[in-house]
Amino acid sequence: MTRMMSSLVSFSGLHLFISPKKYGWTGVFWDMDDFTLPPGLGVDQFVKNVCLAISNEGARGDVEFFAYSSSDSFDYGRYLESKSFTPAKVVSKRSRFYRLSHCMLNWVHKRRQYGGKKNVLVIAKAMPGEDNINLISFLDEMTVRDHNVFTVVPEGCSPENFDYPEPILAWYWSSLCSGSTSIDLSSAYPTTDDDSGSSSPETDRAQGVKRASETDATVGSPMKRGQKDADSQN
Repeated sequence: MTRMMSSLVSFSGLHLFISPKKYGWTGVFWDMDDFTLPPGLGVDQFVKNVCLAISNEGARGDVEFFAYSSSDSFDYGRYLESKSFTPAKVVSKRSRFYRLSHCMLNWVHKRRQYGGKKNVLVIAKAMPGEDNINLISFLDEMTVRDHNVFTVVPEGCSPENFDYPEPILAWYWSSLCSGSTSIDLSSAYPTTDDDSGSSSPETDRAQGVKRASETDATVGSPMKRGQKDADSQN
């Protein structure tokens, strides 16, 4: 994977990066199997909390959610008339990845008529071992197109082990679920004066360090799901 290092910025001034007037549209693209809701939190409240979290970072415009789940019990029909939350049943991880990626591109294309940059909040993990459909590379491309990429990382992944493109806003999953503030990314990437704050994926693998996309999304959660088993059956 080629990491984008040409647009490095100091994240000490990150909150100046978002302008409510200029960056009003936000699309949220959520793999519900990769990141499951904690016990007691429903979808409707989660949507409100996400809107609160991104609003607190300066993006106060319209927010649209696109969610993908393999669940048979989720009430997809409840949201048929919703203009802000669009769920779909997609069984396998590979299929969810393609649907999410296609939906993201389509959403950005349709919103071009409104001008300005768009925010995309990606709540999904990369495809392990699938170099040709790597979510990280896809997000790199979105950044090249001058869009703002926001992401969520699992608990237990330190900023130094992020493998997402920059500039970026990122939340720990539990923080986003509660509508809390984003992660302080000042140590996530090196600045032009200090290139010691980030290690390469190759170095991390050699040292046995898990990067964000390789970390279990449901660490510490009683709702941990057997996703690998489910995917192997589809």
